[in-house]
Amino acid sequence: MNALNRLLKGNLDTKLVRVFILQILAISLATVMGVYAAALVVERVLVQEALNGEAEHFWSNYEQDRSFPLPNTNNLRGYLSRGSDFSAVPVWLHGEPPGFRRAWEGPGSQPVIHVSERGADRLYLVFDEVQVSSLAFYFGIAPLTGVLLLIYVLTWVGYVMSRRAVSTVVKLADAVRNYDFRSGRFEKFSPRDFGDAGDSETVALVNAINQFITRLESFIQRERNFTRNASHELRTPLAVIKANLNLLAKFDDPDRRQAVLDRMARTVVDMESLVETLLLLARESESKLTTSSLVLNDLLRELLEQTSTAVGKDSVESGIHARGLLEVDAPERVLAIVFTNLLRNAMTYTEQGRVDVIIDQRGVVIRDTGCGMCEEDLEHMFEPFYRGHDRSNEGYGLGLAIVRRLCNRFGWDLSAESELGVGTEIRIDFPRARFRPFAEAGTRPSS
Repeated sequence: MNALNRLLKGNLDTKLVRVFILQILAISLATVMGVYAAALVVERVLVQEALNGEAEHFWSNYEQDRSFPLPNTNNLRGYLSRGSDFSAVPVWLHGEPPGFRRAWEGPGSQPVIHVSERGADRLYLVFDEVQVSSLAFYFGIAPLTGVLLLIYVLTWVGYVMSRRAVSTVVKLADAVRNYDFRSGRFEKFSPRDFGDAGDSETVALVNAINQFITRLESFIQRERNFTRNASHELRTPLAVIKANLNLLAKFDDPDRRQAVLDRMARTVVDMESLVETLLLLARESESKLTTSSLVLNDLLRELLEQTSTAVGKDSVESGIHARGLLEVDAPERVLAIVFTNLLRNAMTYTEQGRVDVIIDQRGVVIRDTGCGMCEEDLEHMFEPFYRGHDRSNEGYGLGLAIVRRLCNRFGWDLSAESELGVGTEIRIDFPRARFRPFAEAGTRPSS
């Protein structure tokens, strides 16, 4: 087994040649053994049965007619000893017992003999060995040799076809080896560049490599997004911490120092949430996220209260409007990130008026009476780092981009409507959500 493994080492083309050589050797060995077996069959079975028949034919006629002639043809000679009289039998046959075998007649001559007897008489049938060899050749060697030649031809055709297929694999391997990932251009392979475009195996292999390129491009893009998002979004909380550290050095009053520490603590919590969000977006799958059944009414009420306190705008009122309970199966962290970004964005861009959360049978609507957006801003609002006409607020324009990516990741439908100077409405629909009216749930409507 180890010798076979060593023999099959090398590149793909070399392995293919060695496999076909081993196949040819195995076929040749099997054919030689078949030829040898065929020769034995011709000699041991066919000739023996023929001589048995000749002997029975002679004895049946000899019993009726003592003068019945012995077999004497070009290939077969017959001799008969009567009792102890061996005068008509060649000397080299005198000691041969009954049976079927080869006998030594002289140098270079070992004919096949068949000896039988009836009473005291003994019949010797001598079959020409040259004829036996000819029969073995015509009935054994010649057909099997033709079969062997046919197998060799078919093996050669198989090798040529396999080598063509392997050449496609080799070309693909070279193309993948020389693929320039650093250029940032993830170009797909075309089956036409590696052989016949109608070859299903080549097409399947090229498609598999193209799928790998797509996944790799996605990995690299997520890495770039994570680096870009982290480098921009973490600047603001780090700047806040740095400024508060300077204030701590100046303040001696314990209450003022405690207020600064509380502000820094909230900033650290925001940083942790942001880092968690960015890491979530950088992962390919959600296998580590725990999915649970959540009632969005309760979650939104809590998030709305936290966001209102954090933003701290007394001129902006907020409330939740629902006529039933909306239940979804999703990771709570993801929903918190999505709605926190939307609520913070709505309150940040609303100087006075209202921010309302509306829950219906399909999903959730967050509506504000803020500055609103023009058609151009509305078209680009979910793009990373895009900020509309109002740039007075801090931030780098990643909140809505994160919301869109998470909604796409989990299959939620995200849409927005806005009018400049009137306000903005953002809606998230949950295709598999369950809605129970308050009359069925046994609770009262919220407002």
